[in-house]
Amino acid sequence: MGIIRVLVVDDHAVFSDALATILGTESDIQVVGKGGTVRDAIDAARALQPDVVLLDVHMPDGSGVEAAAAIKKHRPQTQVVVLTSDEEESVLRSAVQAGATGYLSKHESAAQVIQAVRSAAQGEALIAPYMLARLLQGMRKQDAPGPVTPLTLRELAVLRELSLGHDNEAVARTLKMSPNTVRTHVQNILSKLKVHSKLEAVSRGIREGWIRIPVEPAA
Repeated sequence: MGIIRVLVVDDHAVFSDALATILGTESDIQVVGKGGTVRDAIDAARALQPDVVLLDVHMPDGSGVEAAAAIKKHRPQTQVVVLTSDEEESVLRSAVQAGATGYLSKHESAAQVIQAVRSAAQGEALIAPYMLARLLQGMRKQDAPGPVTPLTLRELAVLRELSLGHDNEAVARTLKMSPNTVRTHVQNILSKLKVHSKLEAVSRGIREGWIRIPVEPAA
C-alpha cells in the first residue's frame, strides 16, 4: 500500500510528540494529526480520515475505548491501535469489543509500535501474546462453540505463529512458505473453527488447548 496516514492521540504531549517524531522518520508513514482528548480523537478521525489511529485509554474527558467505538462507527475503514500503560484484562476486552485492531503496552519498543501501525493498516490484528493470554484467562472451554473440524499440522503451525502476534508475511518467513499459501491456510483455519477473525481463531486455539502462551511479558 501507499503512505500510511496516522493520527496520534495521547494526553501526554511529550509522549505524543516523541511518538510522532519517531513515526515520521519512516518513509511509508505520515503523521497527519495529534490530539489529547476523546473529542480530539473523534473529530480528527472524521476530518483527517487517517488509516490508523494510535490511541491511549485514559484521557481527561473520557476513555479511549469510547473514542475507538465512535471512530469505528463513523469510519469503519480506520484501524485503531490502543497504545497504553493499562494492561487490565477488562480494559483490553472492552477495546477489542469496541473494534480495536491492536492493543500494545507503552513498554513496547518503537520498532514494535511501527510494526503495529503497518500491520493495522493491512487489517492485521496485533495484541502482545501475554496480553492475549490475560484476555482469555477464565474462559471456560464449555463456553466455546460446538465441535470444529480438526486442523492439519500445517494449519496448527500457522495458528501458533498468529498467536505470537505475527502478521502473514512474518508467518510466511518463519514457516518458509509463500504469503499466498499463508493466506489460504488462514482462510481454512477461520472456516474450520467457524470464526471471523484471526483473534477469534487464536482464542479458540487457546480454549482447545492447542496453543499455550505466557501470561507475563518476556524479560
